[in-house]
Amino acid sequence: MGRSGIVRFLHTAAGILSYPQDPRSFAQLFGALSSAHYTRGRITRIHRETPDTVTAFFTAGDGWIPHRAGQWARIGVEVDGKRIWRPYSLSAPEHGNPSITVRAQGTVSGHLVHRAAPGDVLYLERPEGQFILPEMPTELLFMVAGSGITPVMSMLRTLMPRRPDHDVVLVYVARNRESCIFHDEILELADQFPGLRPVLWFTEERGRLDAADPGEVGALCPDHRARATYACGPDSFVTAVEALGEVSGHAPVVERFDVARAATGGRPGEIRLQRSGLTVAVGERDTILEAAERAEHPLPHGCRMGICHSCLIPMTDGAVTNIRTGELHREPGPIQTCVTRPSPYAAFDA
Repeated sequence: MGRSGIVRFLHTAAGILSYPQDPRSFAQLFGALSSAHYTRGRITRIHRETPDTVTAFFTAGDGWIPHRAGQWARIGVEVDGKRIWRPYSLSAPEHGNPSITVRAQGTVSGHLVHRAAPGDVLYLERPEGQFILPEMPTELLFMVAGSGITPVMSMLRTLMPRRPDHDVVLVYVARNRESCIFHDEILELADQFPGLRPVLWFTEERGRLDAADPGEVGALCPDHRARATYACGPDSFVTAVEALGEVSGHAPVVERFDVARAATGGRPGEIRLQRSGLTVAVGERDTILEAAERAEHPLPHGCRMGICHSCLIPMTDGAVTNIRTGELHREPGPIQTCVTRPSPYAAFDA
């Protein structure tokens, strides 16, 4: 069979397999997902969870490694002709097509919430993270706030069908019912699986939950000291749960969804990227990573919160300040660009 015959055969096969769709669409999809240069996915469905939050379901091409419940992955999205990467927790259970649940808070998330549609291509890196279920069964307490529910939802969707009687308490803090992601599904899971007890705390009705107060948390989960605790959400909330763990003597497993910035007396700075010969101005509130991205010179990164260390690049001169701690670093060596800014100048071998 000559080359033209092979092409006709493949086109006919595509027509059979993809009927009633256009076989050209099938061929384009296969080509996109099987690229050797990227692991790609294609959005299959968008489901709106709240007015500003959606779940994007997608298929993944060759090279994708199935995630463990609670992990995240860097996702690349084409926004106005530019590919931008952001880390997102995977909200689907294990052993199925993946999904991410995204609240509109920035350029990429806003695009996914308001503009993404089935058929759009996503660029995928392999799942990462140690915010995962324990190997041995134990009583669990999940304490989450806001969109911190997304990796925990992957855990609940994975764990509860496997062990319907597993003893799990979920304390979920949200502003109100309307902003409570997965509200109905959580209640349905609790009806279906007797071991799951959700406690929904709406701050508009009950005020702020002091997650560091043993008495306040004890009123919601009396045996919280005896449970393995997982916390996910804004930095301030997770830090409070960590303080609770210090009192109980059991450190929680944590995942932060933002970085609390210390008061560093921020002033404009400047970085020099020596390999490219580029000098970049850094605003008062910008990190080195953010400033480089604004200058259209992306640097390596992963979580953007100082956890995964994917953003390390060598500093050769100057000084930087850690935005979380306010600590000044002058020694040459690897620097986390996602949580530092120049003070006031720094040069990098990048």
